[in-house]
Amino acid sequence: MPHFRPLIVAMALASFVPGATVPAFAAPSQRDTVMRDAIPPPVEKGDLAPVMATDGSGLPFELWQGLSTDKIEALISVLEIPPRSPALHGLWKRLITADVTPPSGTAANGRFTALRLEALYRSGLAKDAAAELAEHPSASDPLLAMLTARNQLASGDSAKACQTVQQVTFAKSQMPKRLKGQAILMSGYCAAVAGDIAGAGLAAELAREEGQEQSPGLDALDAISIGAKPKLTAPKQLTLLDYRIVERIGQLPHAEILEKGEPALLVALSHDPATPVDLGLPAAEKAAALNALPPEMLAAIYRANAGAESAQELLSGGKLKGAFRRAALFKAAESERTPMTKTRLMQAFIDDVKKTGLHFQALQMLAPAVASLNPQPEIRWFAETAAEIGLASAQYDLVRRWVAAGSVPGRPGGSLDHWLALADIADANAPARGEGLAAVEALARNGRFKPDDLHRLATVLDALNYNVPIPLWEAASRTPQPNTGYLPETGVLSELQDASKKKEFGRTVLLAMQALGPNGAEGAHMIALGDSIRALKRAGLEPDARRLGLEALLGAWPHVSTN
Repeated sequence: MPHFRPLIVAMALASFVPGATVPAFAAPSQRDTVMRDAIPPPVEKGDLAPVMATDGSGLPFELWQGLSTDKIEALISVLEIPPRSPALHGLWKRLITADVTPPSGTAANGRFTALRLEALYRSGLAKDAAAELAEHPSASDPLLAMLTARNQLASGDSAKACQTVQQVTFAKSQMPKRLKGQAILMSGYCAAVAGDIAGAGLAAELAREEGQEQSPGLDALDAISIGAKPKLTAPKQLTLLDYRIVERIGQLPHAEILEKGEPALLVALSHDPATPVDLGLPAAEKAAALNALPPEMLAAIYRANAGAESAQELLSGGKLKGAFRRAALFKAAESERTPMTKTRLMQAFIDDVKKTGLHFQALQMLAPAVASLNPQPEIRWFAETAAEIGLASAQYDLVRRWVAAGSVPGRPGGSLDHWLALADIADANAPARGEGLAAVEALARNGRFKPDDLHRLATVLDALNYNVPIPLWEAASRTPQPNTGYLPETGVLSELQDASKKKEFGRTVLLAMQALGPNGAEGAHMIALGDSIRALKRAGLEPDARRLGLEALLGAWPHVSTN
């Protein structure tokens, strides 16, 4: 390698660095100083902004760096899918549908495609799976053919599903044993549909040989093959395929379907016109509560199935009950033009829906109706609910508008500024940080927060790098830190920290889902909650970290106004 003299190098650098000068006869120490000043400091890889995908996901193109397909599969296998957390579900859906570089070595063998399809199916996202399948012809690949047929069944096209199954031989394929058993079971379903009794019985035998666990679908194939009434095994989880096979010769109790149905089954029932309405509407609610059905789709189903009771009948109790009452309340609230009656209907809908696990989704569904209202003194009582709706739907200007209109300075409970603190926490583009925290301090001093909720608030603020006000810390420190909530097994939180520091985005998201557990931010241990928010923020996913913080706090946020 050629040897360059320091002075010559420094002079060359000076010609490219504005304002840099080199003395004609600089001393060695001076020359070294010039060189150090002229050469920019090294840039660490973690300091570089990632190249973002162009698919609108808001995720980096190298989403899966640091992970193999085997590792991704292992991480997903322990997750409850779809996530019960609305914030994590939005992130999860973007993760598995992002059009980005696949893990190294998986582009040719299709395993990564199959993994994504399996994840989409388990999440009840048949439409997204169909879009993925359209880019990957499945005729020559038994695994993709099986996943295609299952998705076609979930989409309500059983004829096409059976056509796909009949084009492939599964018995000698190398697909995973569990999926091979399901593929053979699918063949048995298609035989039953075609009236091939012997084929249905043979498929049941072959499925057992592949290790298929006893299930209502397998019981039904046995019964079909001998023309007997089935004795159905009680399943841990009822699959869509099981339901469709049993449907050939009988019915399962609606309560069991709703309690044990997998997300794909609940979504399929909510879309199928042949589903009895007393099953389809509750199935839609259950699917939405699991985040398998988007709020806007549940809103459309409510509109299509709402009863005919008037607004006054609904507000006075009425005859409709359960999902049918909620559907009628929602439709009436949307269509009502009188502000007072409209807000009363919306409040009645929210009060009724809380017991179903649909609170967050219900708030999002009402956002268009609230946005159409002009805050007036006569509906000031509704301001805090309107703020909740704005927060859940990420319409932070709506929150600020209703807080301003609903506050009555000088009256006890008249200030609603503490809601601005939640908008500040949730909004990644908030104009100024710390908005509303003074009002939160006042509520904390007056004992308006339960001890556990105060600790949760301090945890969220600290994880998002706020300067937590001293009075909040002091109020929280007066009670022991709660030791309840989901805490993952040893090693998960340290892995999460490592992944976020390395900007391994996919790994960070999957580990955050694992760390928070089955009930999301609201049901997580304080340590897991704080570490998950920090990790997402550190990895460059601050908007998602902030939505997670909002979700942890919104359900228990104090209301101070009275009607």
